[in-house]
Amino acid sequence: MALPAFQQTEPEVEPQVEDCFYHVDEAKFEADGTSLDFMIWQRLCWNGSCTQFCKDNQDSKPIMPTRPLRSIKAAIKKCANQGDYILANMSISEVVFRILLGAGNRPMRLLEIIEQIEVRWYGVLAIKSVSPWTVQQMLDAENEYRIRRTEAPSD
Repeated sequence: MALPAFQQTEPEVEPQVEDCFYHVDEAKFEADGTSLDFMIWQRLCWNGSCTQFCKDNQDSKPIMPTRPLRSIKAAIKKCANQGDYILANMSISEVVFRILLGAGNRPMRLLEIIEQIEVRWYGVLAIKSVSPWTVQQMLDAENEYRIRRTEAPSD
């Protein structure tokens, strides 16, 4: 059985990556019957400088999120600025998911995502290195975070 594209060995000469955009496909979560609200809620910080903001938007840390997605998204954008939002032991998929959520799930260019990976994830552990080609292959494969290619945002 062949490995998925993102797990295959990188070529000797890395191919060029496409100029494309990615986002978390909220409609796919709904279609799959999975709660994006809950996935976001699990990533809220409950300690640190945005605690009060999170509490104001959730009352307390309940078993399940009770506020509309709009409030949860506002909270995660606030939490995304915390130093422990992205950690060295996280998978690259989790890191990209958090980057997209922290940006309000606006469509982001692949190279912008990679720049954020370098700043937020590589900065935590300098020995990590993932090529743009590998990131693109990983994002184009089916993933539990429903990260998909999307159209460029209209300005």
